[in-house]
Amino acid sequence: MRTLVAIVLAVVLFASAHAFADPKGVQAQTEPAKSVALLPLDADAKLELFGQPVASEVARTLIQGGLDVVVVGPKMAVPGKARIVVDGTIKAGKGSAIELTLRVRDVRDGAVLDTIPVEASMTTMDHGAEELAAKAFPSVKSHLAALIEKDQQLVQPKHVDEPKRVEPAAQATLLAAIITSPAAAADTQLLRTAIETSLAPWAQRRHHSARVVDVHLLGMGPKAVVTERADFAVELEVLSLEIESGTIPMARARVHLKIVDPQAVVFDRVLVTDTIVGDKGLDRTKLAERAAREVLAIADPQLKRRIPTWY
Repeated sequence: MRTLVAIVLAVVLFASAHAFADPKGVQAQTEPAKSVALLPLDADAKLELFGQPVASEVARTLIQGGLDVVVVGPKMAVPGKARIVVDGTIKAGKGSAIELTLRVRDVRDGAVLDTIPVEASMTTMDHGAEELAAKAFPSVKSHLAALIEKDQQLVQPKHVDEPKRVEPAAQATLLAAIITSPAAAADTQLLRTAIETSLAPWAQRRHHSARVVDVHLLGMGPKAVVTERADFAVELEVLSLEIESGTIPMARARVHLKIVDPQAVVFDRVLVTDTIVGDKGLDRTKLAERAAREVLAIADPQLKRRIPTWY
Protein backbone atom coordinates (compact mmCIF):
# COMPACT_ATOMS: atom_id res chain seq x y z
CA MET A 1 0.00 0.00 0.00
CA ARG A 2 3.04 2.36 0.17
CA THR A 3 2.69 2.92 -3.57
CA LEU A 4 -0.95 3.94 -3.20
CA VAL A 5 -0.21 6.27 -0.29
CA ALA A 6 2.27 8.14 -2.51
CA ILE A 7 -0.43 8.40 -5.17
CA VAL A 8 -2.83 9.90 -2.61
CA LEU A 9 -0.47 12.80 -1.98
CA ALA A 10 -0.04 13.49 -5.69
CA VAL A 11 -3.77 13.47 -6.37
CA VAL A 12 -4.54 15.72 -3.39
CA LEU A 13 -2.12 18.30 -4.80
CA PHE A 14 -3.73 17.96 -8.21
CA ALA A 15 -7.23 18.40 -6.75
CA SER A 16 -6.15 21.54 -4.91
CA ALA A 17 -4.96 23.06 -8.17
CA HIS A 18 -8.05 22.17 -10.19
CA ALA A 19 -11.04 22.47 -7.83
CA PHE A 20 -12.33 25.56 -6.05
CA ALA A 21 -15.55 26.59 -4.30
CA ASP A 22 -17.40 29.87 -4.35
CA PRO A 23 -18.35 31.60 -1.03
CA LYS A 24 -21.60 29.63 -0.83
CA GLY A 25 -19.84 26.28 -1.16
CA VAL A 26 -21.10 25.51 -4.66
CA GLN A 27 -18.26 25.30 -7.12
CA ALA A 28 -18.31 27.92 -9.82
CA GLN A 29 -18.55 26.94 -13.49
CA THR A 30 -15.95 28.81 -15.54
CA GLU A 31 -15.90 26.60 -18.66
CA PRO A 32 -18.10 24.08 -20.53
CA ALA A 33 -18.90 20.88 -18.67
CA LYS A 34 -16.16 18.52 -19.88
CA SER A 35 -14.61 17.23 -16.65
CA VAL A 36 -14.92 14.09 -14.53
CA ALA A 37 -15.88 14.48 -10.86
CA LEU A 38 -14.42 11.68 -8.74
CA LEU A 39 -16.23 11.25 -5.42
CA PRO A 40 -14.82 9.43 -2.38
CA LEU A 41 -15.58 5.72 -2.36
CA ASP A 42 -17.97 4.52 0.33
CA ALA A 43 -16.40 1.68 2.29
CA ASP A 44 -17.35 -0.71 5.07
CA ALA A 45 -15.96 0.40 8.42
CA LYS A 46 -13.12 -2.16 8.36
CA LEU A 47 -12.18 -1.21 4.79
CA GLU A 48 -12.25 2.60 5.06
CA LEU A 49 -8.44 2.81 4.86
CA PHE A 50 -8.65 1.60 1.25
CA GLY A 51 -11.21 4.19 0.12
CA GLN A 52 -8.85 7.07 -0.64
CA PRO A 53 -5.98 4.98 -2.16
CA VAL A 54 -8.34 3.17 -4.53
CA ALA A 55 -9.99 6.45 -5.58
CA SER A 56 -6.55 7.99 -6.06
CA GLU A 57 -5.42 5.13 -8.32
CA VAL A 58 -8.54 5.66 -10.43
CA ALA A 59 -7.87 9.42 -10.58
CA ARG A 60 -4.22 8.86 -11.58
CA THR A 61 -5.20 6.55 -14.44
CA LEU A 62 -7.88 8.91 -15.75
CA ILE A 63 -5.51 11.89 -15.60
CA GLN A 64 -2.72 9.99 -17.35
CA GLY A 65 -5.23 9.14 -20.07
CA GLY A 66 -5.76 12.84 -20.73
CA LEU A 67 -9.04 13.39 -18.88
CA ASP A 68 -9.69 16.46 -16.73
CA VAL A 69 -10.46 15.04 -13.27
CA VAL A 70 -11.67 16.93 -10.21
CA VAL A 71 -11.32 15.00 -6.94
CA VAL A 72 -14.36 15.99 -4.84
CA GLY A 73 -13.77 16.01 -1.08
CA PRO A 74 -16.42 15.02 1.51
CA LYS A 75 -17.50 18.65 2.07
CA MET A 76 -17.20 19.82 -1.53
CA ALA A 77 -19.97 20.26 -4.07
CA VAL A 78 -19.74 18.63 -7.48
CA PRO A 79 -18.18 21.38 -9.67
CA GLY A 80 -20.21 22.93 -12.45
CA LYS A 81 -17.64 21.98 -15.08
CA ALA A 82 -18.14 18.25 -14.37
CA ARG A 83 -20.12 16.29 -16.99
CA ILE A 84 -19.67 12.82 -15.45
CA VAL A 85 -19.60 11.64 -11.84
CA VAL A 86 -17.60 8.58 -10.81
CA ASP A 87 -18.31 7.08 -7.40
CA GLY A 88 -18.22 3.62 -5.91
CA THR A 89 -18.12 1.24 -2.98
CA ILE A 90 -15.70 -1.09 -1.23
CA LYS A 91 -17.45 -3.97 0.51
CA ALA A 92 -16.56 -7.30 2.06
CA GLY A 93 -17.48 -10.22 -0.18
CA LYS A 94 -17.54 -13.95 0.42
CA GLY A 95 -14.71 -15.31 2.53
CA SER A 96 -11.67 -13.07 2.23
CA ALA A 97 -12.88 -11.39 -0.95
CA ILE A 98 -13.28 -7.63 -1.17
CA GLU A 99 -15.68 -6.25 -3.79
CA LEU A 100 -14.67 -3.00 -5.50
CA THR A 101 -17.37 -1.32 -7.60
CA LEU A 102 -17.36 1.93 -9.58
CA ARG A 103 -20.37 3.70 -11.05
CA VAL A 104 -20.18 6.10 -13.99
CA ARG A 105 -23.10 8.54 -13.90
CA ASP A 106 -24.46 11.47 -15.89
CA VAL A 107 -24.17 14.57 -13.69
CA ARG A 108 -27.39 16.08 -14.98
CA ASP A 109 -29.95 13.36 -14.43
CA GLY A 110 -28.04 10.87 -12.27
CA ALA A 111 -28.48 8.09 -14.84
CA VAL A 112 -26.01 5.24 -14.34
CA LEU A 113 -24.04 4.85 -17.58
CA ASP A 114 -21.86 1.93 -16.46
CA THR A 115 -21.09 -0.23 -13.41
CA ILE A 116 -17.59 -1.68 -13.09
CA PRO A 117 -16.96 -4.50 -10.56
CA VAL A 118 -13.60 -5.96 -9.52
CA GLU A 119 -12.77 -8.51 -6.82
CA ALA A 120 -9.64 -8.27 -4.66
CA SER A 121 -8.39 -9.21 -1.19
CA MET A 122 -6.37 -7.60 1.57
CA THR A 123 -3.15 -8.86 -0.02
CA THR A 124 -4.07 -8.01 -3.62
CA MET A 125 -5.65 -4.57 -3.07
CA ASP A 126 -2.91 -2.80 -5.08
CA HIS A 127 -3.60 -5.02 -8.08
CA GLY A 128 -7.37 -4.72 -7.57
CA ALA A 129 -7.18 -0.91 -7.59
CA GLU A 130 -5.07 -0.95 -10.76
CA GLU A 131 -7.49 -3.36 -12.47
CA LEU A 132 -10.48 -1.23 -11.45
CA ALA A 133 -8.80 1.93 -12.77
CA ALA A 134 -7.83 0.23 -16.04
CA LYS A 135 -11.41 -0.92 -16.63
CA ALA A 136 -12.82 2.47 -15.65
CA PHE A 137 -10.74 4.54 -18.07
CA PRO A 138 -12.20 3.40 -21.44
CA SER A 139 -15.72 3.50 -20.04
CA VAL A 140 -15.38 7.01 -18.61
CA LYS A 141 -13.62 8.29 -21.73
CA SER A 142 -16.24 6.96 -24.17
CA HIS A 143 -19.26 8.06 -22.11
CA LEU A 144 -17.74 11.51 -21.52
CA ALA A 145 -17.09 11.96 -25.25
CA ALA A 146 -20.66 10.92 -26.08
CA LEU A 147 -22.17 13.37 -23.58
CA ILE A 148 -19.95 16.24 -24.76
CA GLU A 149 -20.96 15.56 -28.37
CA LYS A 150 -24.61 15.48 -27.34
CA ASP A 151 -24.23 18.82 -25.53
CA GLN A 152 -22.56 20.40 -28.55
CA GLN A 153 -25.39 19.28 -30.82
CA LEU A 154 -27.92 20.85 -28.49
CA VAL A 155 -26.21 24.25 -28.57
CA GLN A 156 -25.78 24.39 -32.37
CA PRO A 157 -27.67 27.44 -33.72
CA LYS A 158 -30.89 26.56 -35.49
CA HIS A 159 -33.10 28.67 -37.71
CA VAL A 160 -36.31 29.58 -35.93
CA ASP A 161 -39.10 31.33 -37.83
CA GLU A 162 -40.72 32.71 -34.73
CA PRO A 163 -40.07 32.67 -31.00
CA LYS A 164 -41.41 29.66 -29.19
CA ARG A 165 -42.45 29.60 -25.59
CA VAL A 166 -40.21 27.40 -23.47
CA GLU A 167 -41.96 25.76 -20.54
CA PRO A 168 -39.97 25.63 -17.30
CA ALA A 169 -38.46 22.26 -16.47
CA ALA A 170 -40.45 20.17 -14.02
CA GLN A 171 -39.10 20.29 -10.50
CA ALA A 172 -37.51 17.08 -9.26
CA THR A 173 -39.47 15.11 -6.67
CA LEU A 174 -38.15 13.85 -3.35
CA LEU A 175 -40.05 11.04 -1.62
CA ALA A 176 -39.77 11.14 2.16
CA ALA A 177 -40.93 8.84 4.93
CA ILE A 178 -40.59 10.18 8.47
CA ILE A 179 -41.18 7.66 11.22
CA THR A 180 -40.64 7.04 14.89
CA SER A 181 -41.61 4.34 17.35
CA PRO A 182 -45.18 4.66 18.70
CA ALA A 183 -43.64 4.23 22.17
CA ALA A 184 -41.16 7.06 21.64
CA ALA A 185 -40.96 9.83 24.22
CA ALA A 186 -42.93 13.02 23.71
CA ASP A 187 -39.79 15.01 22.87
CA THR A 188 -38.90 12.51 20.14
CA GLN A 189 -42.39 12.91 18.68
CA LEU A 190 -41.86 16.68 18.74
CA LEU A 191 -38.72 16.23 16.65
CA ARG A 192 -40.57 14.08 14.13
CA THR A 193 -43.24 16.77 13.70
CA ALA A 194 -40.57 19.46 13.38
CA ILE A 195 -38.69 17.53 10.68
CA GLU A 196 -41.88 16.96 8.71
CA THR A 197 -42.67 20.70 8.88
CA SER A 198 -39.12 21.67 7.84
CA LEU A 199 -38.88 19.16 4.98
CA ALA A 200 -40.65 21.13 2.22
CA PRO A 201 -38.68 24.41 2.54
CA TRP A 202 -35.44 22.43 2.94
CA ALA A 203 -36.08 20.54 -0.30
CA GLN A 204 -37.26 23.69 -2.10
CA ARG A 205 -33.89 25.34 -1.48
CA ARG A 206 -32.30 22.43 -3.36
CA HIS A 207 -34.74 22.65 -6.29
CA HIS A 208 -36.90 19.70 -5.23
CA SER A 209 -40.49 19.28 -4.16
CA ALA A 210 -40.93 16.98 -1.16
CA ARG A 211 -43.71 14.41 -1.05
CA VAL A 212 -44.25 12.59 2.24
CA VAL A 213 -45.19 8.93 1.72
CA ASP A 214 -45.85 5.88 3.84
CA VAL A 215 -42.70 4.08 4.96
CA HIS A 216 -44.05 0.81 3.52
CA LEU A 217 -43.78 2.31 0.02
CA LEU A 218 -40.08 2.96 0.55
CA GLY A 219 -39.71 -0.66 1.57
CA MET A 220 -39.72 -1.33 -2.17
CA GLY A 221 -36.33 0.39 -2.33
CA PRO A 222 -35.18 1.75 -5.72
CA LYS A 223 -38.30 0.33 -7.37
CA ALA A 224 -40.43 2.82 -5.41
CA VAL A 225 -38.33 5.72 -6.71
CA VAL A 226 -38.78 4.55 -10.30
CA THR A 227 -42.48 3.73 -9.93
CA GLU A 228 -43.27 7.09 -8.34
CA ARG A 229 -41.14 8.91 -10.95
CA ALA A 230 -39.11 10.56 -8.21
CA ASP A 231 -35.51 11.72 -8.28
CA PHE A 232 -34.69 9.88 -5.06
CA ALA A 233 -36.13 9.02 -1.64
CA VAL A 234 -35.15 9.48 1.98
CA GLU A 235 -36.28 7.60 5.05
CA LEU A 236 -35.84 9.49 8.32
CA GLU A 237 -36.36 7.35 11.41
CA VAL A 238 -36.36 9.66 14.43
CA LEU A 239 -34.64 7.73 17.20
CA SER A 240 -34.41 10.25 20.02
CA LEU A 241 -34.40 13.86 21.11
CA GLU A 242 -32.82 14.27 24.53
CA ILE A 243 -33.57 17.65 26.12
CA GLU A 244 -31.81 18.99 29.19
CA SER A 245 -34.14 21.49 30.82
CA GLY A 246 -32.88 24.60 32.51
CA THR A 247 -32.65 28.33 32.10
CA ILE A 248 -30.66 27.64 28.94
CA PRO A 249 -32.08 24.36 27.56
CA MET A 250 -29.91 22.01 25.50
CA ALA A 251 -30.67 19.04 23.27
CA ARG A 252 -29.11 16.24 21.23
CA ALA A 253 -30.85 14.36 18.42
CA ARG A 254 -30.34 10.99 16.72
CA VAL A 255 -31.97 10.19 13.37
CA HIS A 256 -31.42 7.17 11.12
CA LEU A 257 -31.12 8.41 7.52
CA LYS A 258 -31.47 6.19 4.45
CA ILE A 259 -31.02 7.61 0.93
CA VAL A 260 -32.33 5.63 -2.05
CA ASP A 261 -31.71 6.52 -5.70
CA PRO A 262 -33.29 4.74 -8.72
CA GLN A 263 -30.57 2.04 -8.63
CA ALA A 264 -29.67 1.36 -5.00
CA VAL A 265 -29.59 2.38 -1.34
CA VAL A 266 -26.65 4.80 -1.42
CA PHE A 267 -26.54 5.86 2.25
CA ASP A 268 -27.72 4.14 5.44
CA ARG A 269 -26.40 5.56 8.73
CA VAL A 270 -27.41 7.21 12.00
CA LEU A 271 -26.94 11.00 12.18
CA VAL A 272 -26.08 12.43 15.60
CA THR A 273 -26.14 16.16 16.27
CA ASP A 274 -23.75 18.05 18.49
CA THR A 275 -25.25 19.62 21.60
CA ILE A 276 -27.85 22.17 20.48
CA VAL A 277 -27.98 25.17 22.81
CA GLY A 278 -31.29 26.97 23.08
CA ASP A 279 -32.07 30.54 24.06
CA LYS A 280 -33.04 31.52 27.57
CA GLY A 281 -36.54 30.25 28.31
CA LEU A 282 -36.90 28.55 24.90
CA ASP A 283 -39.77 26.03 25.01
CA ARG A 284 -39.41 22.39 23.98
CA THR A 285 -41.28 22.78 20.67
CA LYS A 286 -38.98 25.58 19.51
CA LEU A 287 -35.94 23.59 20.62
CA ALA A 288 -37.21 20.59 18.62
CA GLU A 289 -37.54 22.85 15.56
CA ARG A 290 -33.94 23.95 16.02
CA ALA A 291 -32.87 20.30 16.31
CA ALA A 292 -34.78 19.44 13.12
CA ARG A 293 -32.90 22.13 11.18
CA GLU A 294 -29.61 20.75 12.51
CA VAL A 295 -30.49 17.19 11.44
CA LEU A 296 -31.35 18.34 7.91
CA ALA A 297 -28.17 20.41 7.79
CA ILE A 298 -26.14 17.26 8.56
CA ALA A 299 -28.07 15.29 5.91
CA ASP A 300 -27.54 17.97 3.25
CA PRO A 301 -23.88 17.22 2.31
CA GLN A 302 -24.61 13.48 2.22
CA LEU A 303 -27.24 14.17 -0.44
CA LYS A 304 -24.91 16.49 -2.35
CA ARG A 305 -22.33 13.71 -2.61
CA ARG A 306 -24.79 11.13 -3.91
CA ILE A 307 -27.58 12.97 -5.78
CA PRO A 308 -26.29 15.09 -8.72
CA THR A 309 -29.50 17.14 -8.96
CA TRP A 310 -29.31 18.14 -5.27
CA TYR A 311 -27.39 21.42 -5.56
